[in-house]
Formats: sequence, C-alpha cells, structure tokens
Amino acid sequence: MLVKLYWSLCGIFMLAVVTTFLTGNFSMFSAVVFGFISFGLVFMGMISVLPIMAAHPTPAKAQPVAVPAFREAPAKAFQVLKSA
Repeated sequence: MLVKLYWSLCGIFMLAVVTTFLTGNFSMFSAVVFGFISFGLVFMGMISVLPIMAAHPTPAKAQPVAVPAFREAPAKAFQVLKSA
C-alpha cells in the first residue's frame, strides 16, 4: 500500500519537474526546492520499506520428531553387546 503511494508521489513530482523545466521556470531556486522535495521522497521511500524488511513472520510451531529405533537402543539395533 505504501509503496504504491510512494511511486505515485514520485510520478507526480517528476511530472512537476518536467513541466517546470519545459515552461522555462526552472531556476536555481526551484532546483533547490525540488532537491529538498526529492530528499524527502527518498527518505519516505526508506521509511515505507523499513517495516516490511524488519518484520519477521511468526515462527511455525515445532512438530515432535519421531525418534528412530536405533537411537533408543543402539545395542539391540546393531546386535552389539554392551559392556558394563
């Protein structure tokens, strides 16, 4: 949701920059203003991605594992006599 909003705002911003440039109103002052706005958009993009990257899914509950027969009684499984 936030990513779509972010890309929409970036598109509107780029449209404003191109329109300002094509109409001949792009001066050094407007370049500084657009620079501040672009810095804010980059920061907003990082903030919109941060919750997705930092959140982890809930771990699955561990299922009990069946223990093989040779782990319960190795002497019987391999036909070996245990020494006292």
